[in-house]
Amino acid sequence: MVLAVPFGESSSPSKPTRVLDALRDAERVLWLGAHPDDETSSSAFLARAKDVAGMLYMASLTRGENSDKLWGGLRRGTSMGKAREALFAKSASVFQADGYDLGPFVNGPYSIEELDALAPNAPFHDWPSSTTSDDIIKKWSTEGDPVGYLVALLRARRPDVVISMDDYCGVSGHDEHIAVGKLLRRALPMAADPLAYPETGEPWKVRNVIWTATVLKPLVACRYCKCEGVAPVEPAEEVFSLDKSKTHHLTYMGVQCLVGRTYQNAVEMKGWTDAHMRTSCEQAQAAVARAYRSGVKGSPFFESFRYYAVN
Repeated sequence: MVLAVPFGESSSPSKPTRVLDALRDAERVLWLGAHPDDETSSSAFLARAKDVAGMLYMASLTRGENSDKLWGGLRRGTSMGKAREALFAKSASVFQADGYDLGPFVNGPYSIEELDALAPNAPFHDWPSSTTSDDIIKKWSTEGDPVGYLVALLRARRPDVVISMDDYCGVSGHDEHIAVGKLLRRALPMAADPLAYPETGEPWKVRNVIWTATVLKPLVACRYCKCEGVAPVEPAEEVFSLDKSKTHHLTYMGVQCLVGRTYQNAVEMKGWTDAHMRTSCEQAQAAVARAYRSGVKGSPFFESFRYYAVN
């Protein structure tokens, strides 16, 4: 029986999936997002990727300069971007990632110059509700070449597998999340084409993409109101989060907790030490294990992903 599986053992109730097979066949994995903290949407899986594939890289197209939350006297713009870059670096260290990259594109509807010119108490302004991922790509294209950036990134990191939010709902319906998925699809064939962007290095063919299939409840409740295009045909595959990581000496859910606490500690100015956060997450994973054994199902016991084979 599923509930008889001891907590923390490798024989989890996850059935073999194409998603897990793709990880097992990979030597290098790249996670790709739009903002620092997007990795929290799949952080248990990223911890597993570090165990299984061995080499893990992380990249965000922006530094999250237009954050809706301010802390510690930070201002939106360059100051906020540097602070969130530092948090991204901290997150990468929790995963024991082998490197991370941040793109030259700016989060939100403003340029970096416009953000830096805002008053310290200026209210937060996000994209209008009518914005689409194409609007995001158009704006980022005034700041550089987002497809060219991704081609160069793929050729530099040479991942066998890329993990990213999809171009349908992007987990939360955020237009910038969806734009990253759309740009990745455009960049994949070009990265393998020796005639495309030859100045960025030797061609590299990614074998598989793993899309984050989780969708937040508000989007489901409004019938996927902020998703774009046609729903993916690939089935969602659930990956168990309560196996123990040989790299981190926590469960994968415990690593997920640590990453989340890292951001919470900074944004809410909690003042927690690393030891405090680890102890808290050890307690949380024990509570989750008890809940799972009692028959409770759903999040955070599993994360959902879709497998996509790159042609």
